[in-house]
This record gives sequence, structure tokens and C-alpha cells, in this order.
Amino acid sequence: MEIQQLEYYLELCRQKNFTEAGFACNLSQSALSKQIRKLERELNVTLIKRNTRKFELTEEGIIFQDYAEKMLELHRKMLEDIHSRMELKIGSMSVLSPYHFALVLSAFSEKYPDIDLILEESTADHILAEMDHYDFAILRSLLIQDPNRYNFLTLFDDYLCAIVYDSHPLAKRKSISLAELKDETFVFPQKGTGGYEAFYDSCIKSGFTPNIQYEFPQANTIMSFVQAKMGITINFTKVYQEYEGSGLTMIPLKDEFHYPISLIYPKRQALTEPQKLFLRFIKNWLAAV
Repeated sequence: MEIQQLEYYLELCRQKNFTEAGFACNLSQSALSKQIRKLERELNVTLIKRNTRKFELTEEGIIFQDYAEKMLELHRKMLEDIHSRMELKIGSMSVLSPYHFALVLSAFSEKYPDIDLILEESTADHILAEMDHYDFAILRSLLIQDPNRYNFLTLFDDYLCAIVYDSHPLAKRKSISLAELKDETFVFPQKGTGGYEAFYDSCIKSGFTPNIQYEFPQANTIMSFVQAKMGITINFTKVYQEYEGSGLTMIPLKDEFHYPISLIYPKRQALTEPQKLFLRFIKNWLAAV
């Protein structure tokens, strides 16, 4: 018995006419009739009454119709589960470039070419809103409002620094406390990106509300505004290293604020085989770095 035969039979039950069902199945009437008779021989029953002018199923035909529908639904569900289990969908805030995480994902894909790795990069608030649709999320841990629901695997832990233009009066300082910058004009990441929340939180902990003159979603735009002396910013040291030597100066913060970036996934949920492989791969990579 073949799946296609079940589809032919159910189409015939829907159309109640061999000619119309054959057209819907892209078969001639005689070809469809042969498929149904082949099915009857295999089952050793008669499915359709052929001595009446009106299309009518036998009692066995009615029973088989019910089972055929269930078998096709089970077949569809099986294909859906198989394909979903061979796919990993990761939602990530826009922080991966300075940490060269693409090389890690590339190595995983090379080792497991049968797993379709999908990375969706977006703002932190979008990732948070869609958490249930991802196998894993890559976010700063402080953004998770209900941490008891999730497992956290720290990928990167980096410290905040001040970034000023080279001619800024503070550019020669070896280190500085964040509170000393309370009167500065700031260029910040856009609210909802994750960076904004981390930087704003640090300023509040330092006792002041930052004067944020500009907000941009991209780090290169933020840095260009600092280069143009439109304000200063705070960011992570790894991000600054991408722009080092381009008219910018990094000043380490004495406060040592840091907000880890974690691989986040739900607790109390059975992991699929690809999820297990990915976690094992990431843990081995972390142990090696």
C-alpha cells in the first residue's frame, strides 16, 4: 500500500465520481480505477459498490476511509516532525560580529551538514517577543524577565568602556568612573536593542540619567557620530576593537560593569537531537577557548 493510493482513494471519496477524481489526481478514469482495484486486492475487500448507479462505499470502504484519513494525517505529521527536528532556529540580538561567532556557527554547519541552521538577527525586544519560536536565543542575560523558565549558557562576558573622540578632554585618561560622565552628551544604541538597556542600566547604577541625544540601531553609525564629536558613547571593549585607530579612544571604566551574552533555551523541555548536538558543540567550543 502506498501513500499516493490513499490520496487517490480519499479524493474519490470526496468527488464521488471517477472522472472528476481522476482529473483532480491527474489520472485518467481507467488509471484511477486500476489503482482502486489494486488497493482492494491488497486489502482483500471491496471498497466501492459497483452495481449501483449512485457512487456508494461499502461498509469496509467507510471504515477504510476513516483509517486512510488518519494515516495521511500521521504521515504529514511525521514529515513535519522529521524536518523540524533537522532544523535549528536561533534568534540573536545584533551583537555577534565583534565576537566572531560566525566562525563557530560555520564550524557547526561543516560538522553537521544535515542540520539546517537558521539565524535570525533582530532587536532584543523582537527576539524576546518570539522566544517560543526559537530553539535558542542569544541575548544579554539581564533582558530575561523570568529567568527561572530558562537555562543560560554564557557565551561572552565583556566589560563596558567609555568611547570618546581623540581630541576629547578626557581622552588621555587611563581610566574613569562612569559617574564622571554624567554631564556628557551620549550617543546610544536604539531602545530595545539590548545594548541600550545595558548602558542605561549602568548609568542609573552610577547615580545619573544619561543625556541621550542620539539613538541608532547600528554600531557603525554610533561610532561615526562620536568621531564627528556629536557626543560620546559607552560600549563593550570587543565592539570598540572593531573601530580602534579610527579617531576614537577607549577609556576603561573603573566600575567594571559587565552584562554577559548567553545562549538561552527553555527549562523542562525535552531537547531534540539537533538541539543536543548544538549544545554539546557549543560547550566543547567554550571549553577550548
